[in-house]
Amino acid sequence: MDRTRLFRAVVIMVTLVATVIATSHYYVVIAGGPGVQIAEMLTVPLFALLFAWITFSFCLATVGAASLALARNRGGEAIHQREAMTTARTAVLVPVYNESPERVFAGIQAMIQDLADHGAASTFDFYVLSDTTDPETWLQEEVAWARLSEELGETSKVFYRRRPRNVARKAGNIADFCERWGQEYLFMIVLDADSLMSASTMIEMVRRISQDSKIGILQVPPTPVGRNSLFARLQQFAAQAYGPIYVQGFSLWAGDEGNYWGHNAIIRVQAFLDHCDLPVLPGKAPLGGEILSHDFVEAALMLRAGFKVQLATDLGGSYEECPTTLADYAIRDQRWCQGNLQHTKLVAAENFRALSRFHFANGVLAFATAPLWIAFTVLCVVGAAVERHSASDATTASNSAGETALLLFAVSMALLLLPKLWSVLLVIRHPSRAPDGRIAHALSALIETVASVLLSPIMACFHSWFILAALAGVNVRWSTQQRNEHVLTWREAARQFAGFTLLGITCLALIAWAMPSLLPWFLPMISGLLLSIPIAKLASSVTLGQSLRACGLLLIAEEQSPPQVIRYHEGALRCSESFRYPIDRRPLFEQFLLDPALNVLHGRIQDASSAIIAMNPADACTARSLLMSHGAHAIPPSLHRAILQDSRFFQQLHLEAWVR
Repeated sequence: MDRTRLFRAVVIMVTLVATVIATSHYYVVIAGGPGVQIAEMLTVPLFALLFAWITFSFCLATVGAASLALARNRGGEAIHQREAMTTARTAVLVPVYNESPERVFAGIQAMIQDLADHGAASTFDFYVLSDTTDPETWLQEEVAWARLSEELGETSKVFYRRRPRNVARKAGNIADFCERWGQEYLFMIVLDADSLMSASTMIEMVRRISQDSKIGILQVPPTPVGRNSLFARLQQFAAQAYGPIYVQGFSLWAGDEGNYWGHNAIIRVQAFLDHCDLPVLPGKAPLGGEILSHDFVEAALMLRAGFKVQLATDLGGSYEECPTTLADYAIRDQRWCQGNLQHTKLVAAENFRALSRFHFANGVLAFATAPLWIAFTVLCVVGAAVERHSASDATTASNSAGETALLLFAVSMALLLLPKLWSVLLVIRHPSRAPDGRIAHALSALIETVASVLLSPIMACFHSWFILAALAGVNVRWSTQQRNEHVLTWREAARQFAGFTLLGITCLALIAWAMPSLLPWFLPMISGLLLSIPIAKLASSVTLGQSLRACGLLLIAEEQSPPQVIRYHEGALRCSESFRYPIDRRPLFEQFLLDPALNVLHGRIQDASSAIIAMNPADACTARSLLMSHGAHAIPPSLHRAILQDSRFFQQLHLEAWVR
């Protein structure tokens, strides 16, 4: 048995033994009353499942912390010691969907500049794969691409393609690239619209996958950066402070059977083409149809074909951005929730490896634990209330049962909180890893822990609602992710979270009426619901986030010592904000229709992308009539997308506009 399988066996054994012991003690607690109620008996399997969940996570985090404590080199230090540089051509894919073109192309420019510093710009070709549906954003992308291409000249290659039909969302977007241009490349690095990767990391990724022909996917864990709201800063700090020990533990657990997170990873193109064609699930959406969370499935298919899927936990230089408000975070989670719930149909599918099935089940539990915790809590309160009523003429529960209950609670809290302590202790041992110093880092961890306690019940309610909605047949709409800083007004916060406040008041009243002795135990959980409106408002505050940063709190390493690629990105963003081409207040549609250079640019892009769709004759007649009688501004926005997709008709309109 190799080390990875031995480690898995030990973790499984520890989890099972701890769960059996804790569950037996829990049964003693509920059996210590005047009579075992049905509600209490229903809590036993829930307790076992939830305790096993937190025990397993604790084991991975603990082993990950121990591994990092013993490691001599961490982060990106090792990659700079490599001298050999592969010349394998690699495509860097940036799928976009109604994103800010300025931010997308600023990120690409930053990565190209960093690659140029390392003499590797000619090895990586960048592809902006657009699924954008908004006509103005679409045209902004074309302008941004033309501007960047002009600036870069022959030093590097940046290609732009927009799909006319958004088949299968991001997964279909990547598949379309592979089918059309994949044969030109051995490897592809898949990014998100908000991703950044340092040149040294990309070069090392290519080197590693080139040296091992069995690596199908090499995932580099991304670090959230670049946001200033309090909520975003909490996420950034937590990801950098606690994330490494969980990722390291998971990597030791998974070995060569890791997972893929959909971005910031390098993939062997031919293997992806041959083996990662996504199945269509039986039934209708939301639980059937096209797979939303495609990354887990693609990793499982790659493993099934005999390739390795690895986590490069020793590589830094991988970045992303995170949602800046609680509501935006929840919107993103709902998409992930529905996608993960679809995996229930794959857990028992044929030919997947056992660990892939575990990844599917783990992804489902990541959201399903929320309603399970709520169900467990409700059943406990109901059981306690019934027992109290039955005990009016019976003997009270024994002291030993009460002590056992307190011990189980303490153990559960320890399993949840100790990994955070391990992270703080790692910083104390290696203070160079704390950009804010030991004391400030410990205080930041305390702030984040208090915030997580308050936010947990809110997210639990969100996740429970998402699961109920999916089971009821409510399909998630594929909308653009909000990536900009957005400070909520009090009215917005009240509109979004008034229901949570009412739920908190209801829970408080019911517990006070049915079982007032339990109020001290439930108050920390209920407080998050009661204060959800001010919590949401304060969490979105950029001023508060920046004030904590000025005090040296919730800092991450990239803020104290920004890597070169982040510096380049910030500079490119400043340039794009001061540059608007063409300088005109009219909508871009009108400018592209009337300006010869812009009209030719659009036609060339459409021809090269093979993305021309003939316009409906009736709509074409309407557009031509409005143009000739009233001008370009009279063409309604509802026709803009169809006109732009028929670039030949668009050119005809351009000529007719000049004749007019």
